[in-house]
Amino acid sequence: MAPVKPPALRPGGLLGVCAPSGPPDPERLRRGVAALEALGFPVRVPEGLLDRTRFTAGSVERRVDELHALFADDAVTGVVCARGGAGAGHLLPALDGALLRAHPKVFVGFSDATFLHLYFARLGLVSFHGPMVAWDFPEGTYDPASFRRAVMGEGAAYASEEGDLMPLRAGGAEGRLRGGCLSILAAAAGTPWQLPPDDEGTMLFLEDVDEAPYRIDRMLRQLRDSGGLEGVTGVVFGDMKGCVPRLAADYSLEDVIGDALAGLDIPIAVGLSSGHTSSPNLTLPLGVRARLRCGEEASFEVLEPSVS
Repeated sequence: MAPVKPPALRPGGLLGVCAPSGPPDPERLRRGVAALEALGFPVRVPEGLLDRTRFTAGSVERRVDELHALFADDAVTGVVCARGGAGAGHLLPALDGALLRAHPKVFVGFSDATFLHLYFARLGLVSFHGPMVAWDFPEGTYDPASFRRAVMGEGAAYASEEGDLMPLRAGGAEGRLRGGCLSILAAAAGTPWQLPPDDEGTMLFLEDVDEAPYRIDRMLRQLRDSGGLEGVTGVVFGDMKGCVPRLAADYSLEDVIGDALAGLDIPIAVGLSSGHTSSPNLTLPLGVRARLRCGEEASFEVLEPSVS
């Protein structure tokens, strides 16, 4: 069954900020809110969002109530995470799936928010791997065109340009785009929230930052051995910023990826700049169909609108 697409954002539509993981820096939050307002969106920052409990933005109960309230309020047209960090996984057992599914709306975030993307995937909802209020928006380090295409439905769906991606294994495939931060996907493996297989095939997007190649190897094998690659038709990696071996090493990250995914007859590419990246952060719609082609060059494209 095709996932439910949220209504498109429109200028003037109220955006809510949530902090399911770490507490945001107040100044960065202020500047990020201002950037969203400059795009034409009024913004609601819930009371208590700057709370702190150890490494999270307040208690589990506060963070769950915040997310529920933003989804339940029909005046809120979209929800954007304040930042990543750690702690979003704490919310999953306490979330009201029926409430969230009854109020589909744009949800944007990356990094630790991958836990929530996994949850939304199980609910059959499209969500968006993209910029966060107190992270990318204050610095302008996001890609405005892909953001507007994905969450506002403006223009054609995203397609990579020549030279954006590097092919690692030849082939062509289509599937529903799933994935996010590799370390979170590996942490969810073997739990009720792990990456679900899709009857129509999965185009898997994986990205991370500052993880040594041996950890990338371990996480890929964890995904593979736990069944997380079941039904995967192709894999496209992000920039993998800071995940390269030391200069003296006699191997590359691409070698490590090739070994970990050996025997899988699927196309593989690297360089899709969404999430932890030095390039402008692309907004990717998770749950819609996408295509990867790898030959001498590699190309990736989203095949359908991501909002209704």
